[in-house]
Amino acid sequence: MGAVGRRRQLQARRSRHVVAASSFLDVIEANSKPAREKQETAQDKVFHWLGRAPKPGSKCFEALHKYFPGSLPGAAVHLRSKALLEDKYGMNPKNTLLGTSFCPDEINNNEFDLPTLMRNYWGNVFPMGGIGGSPYVGETGFKAFSSHVAEDGHIVVVFGPHVGISEDGEVGKYLREGQGSTSTACGAVVGAYNACLAAGGDPSSDEDIYDMQMNEIMSEFAKHAAAISQTENPMASSAYAAFYMVLDRMRKIVNTDFGSGKLVLIGGIQINMPHGSMDDHFLPLVFEVHQSGAESEDLLDNFSDIATQQDLKLCPWQGKTSLREVFSFMTWSPPSNYPAYQAMHKYFPGALPSQALHERKRSILKKYGFTKQNTLMATSLCPDEINHDPSDLPVIMQNHWGDVFPMGGISGAPFVGKTGFKAFSSHVPEDGNIIILFGPHVGISPDGEVGACMRHGQGKMSTACGAVVGAYKAALSGATDPEGSDAYDKQMDWIVSKIAPHAKAIEQTASPMAALSHTSYNIVRDKMFKIVNNDFGSGWLCLVGCIQINMPDPLEDHFYPCTFELRKAGEETIDLLHELKEFN
Repeated sequence: MGAVGRRRQLQARRSRHVVAASSFLDVIEANSKPAREKQETAQDKVFHWLGRAPKPGSKCFEALHKYFPGSLPGAAVHLRSKALLEDKYGMNPKNTLLGTSFCPDEINNNEFDLPTLMRNYWGNVFPMGGIGGSPYVGETGFKAFSSHVAEDGHIVVVFGPHVGISEDGEVGKYLREGQGSTSTACGAVVGAYNACLAAGGDPSSDEDIYDMQMNEIMSEFAKHAAAISQTENPMASSAYAAFYMVLDRMRKIVNTDFGSGKLVLIGGIQINMPHGSMDDHFLPLVFEVHQSGAESEDLLDNFSDIATQQDLKLCPWQGKTSLREVFSFMTWSPPSNYPAYQAMHKYFPGALPSQALHERKRSILKKYGFTKQNTLMATSLCPDEINHDPSDLPVIMQNHWGDVFPMGGISGAPFVGKTGFKAFSSHVPEDGNIIILFGPHVGISPDGEVGACMRHGQGKMSTACGAVVGAYKAALSGATDPEGSDAYDKQMDWIVSKIAPHAKAIEQTASPMAALSHTSYNIVRDKMFKIVNNDFGSGWLCLVGCIQINMPDPLEDHFYPCTFELRKAGEETIDLLHELKEFN
């Protein structure tokens, strides 16, 4: 659907949700047949698999997609908008200011909510909103905010009301952390609607100067309460009514008088999903770019992707290919026509982006009682600096689990040995758990060459992993003995000795560098298994073994999962690897 079509659909939503008293289902008639809530798309499957979205077919899922079709996890909206604004317009945290206009309800500021994700990336934020989400700072507030923009810099404003959806699919309800029953969300919007409905659309004219924001919401809802009450779901309709209220006020106060830069408006409805079991969603309804003296641009189609948003029952040929393409939609993986992508899935089928692997693993371990407070983390990875970019799995895991105990040396083998593991495991909390990420790494060049990578600032390809490739070449040449009694290269000597028995067989494969990576993983795994134990207490030992795949810049590294198991003293090992390899 083109921009014009989306704009017409937006206008249709306004009339059907707010003014007309016709069936609420009319609103999504143009979106899908059959109704969206009865479909299952690749995005639905993957977002649930990652622990970000409700299970397809559940009451929560049906309510979300019946009343807010097109909604996405907050992270998807952030990543898609960020990538476009960076690539097309050159926006970055140094030349762009962020403003927000959301209801200050604390449930709108969770870790993976859109406002939080955008703030964490773009930097300091100028909060413009009050209860209901309207930008009550007004023209004066926007003028003050826009005067702070850098020379030739830009502004991004994200805004909208919010609405809750409970576990059993009730719109307008949310179970807040620590409470025993659901409450309304948004409380101000629902309260205004109920008050106006009870007053017959004529609320008290006595305005309280100490409640100006609520007065404005009630004056807006007085116009529409009766029509909203006739829709199939008044709480969902109230959310749309609140959105158009917020949008109207936003358009009244913003301008492009601040300079030559761009003003970006991202507006929609923040959807508070059941806490702890999935991420809050956001229904994007406006994505526009404005600039003084230029035509405005409608970018709403940036959130559409036919390949991953079509009903899988109608296109079974898509299969697992479309599931992988969700990671491209999230900007975590390259498109499927990239040579690096094709090489990766040829030699490492089922490789996952770092963020996807972390989120899937975290959601699984949560079922076994793993928390930040009761879990210690260790890694056994090659210290090569390309393995520790901010978007790489070891960094993401450390940011989640906390301090890390590095066990590895070159090649990723755990050279700290039994003594090192004993020291590390003695630090575990009472009845606590241990998680260890381990494995070798391998590069893939832009044209799909396995074993090669372009390092920052260098003009030609180099090997990755350099130590493993060097050991392999030494083994092929017969140079398997230390270079003399004075040499001090114990880790490399060990690697050569372990690679040597396999070198000739590796050389005969279709891709020696890929085969070398898989062999290296087995060597690292075997050493890890010999040094770990469950003598530290009653908790779980979680072993996560992978081959780290260094993708060409600016693509994010991927990980090919090889081991995912839980061990506990006196119990059978639980093999969970199949939980990470569903998209092979």
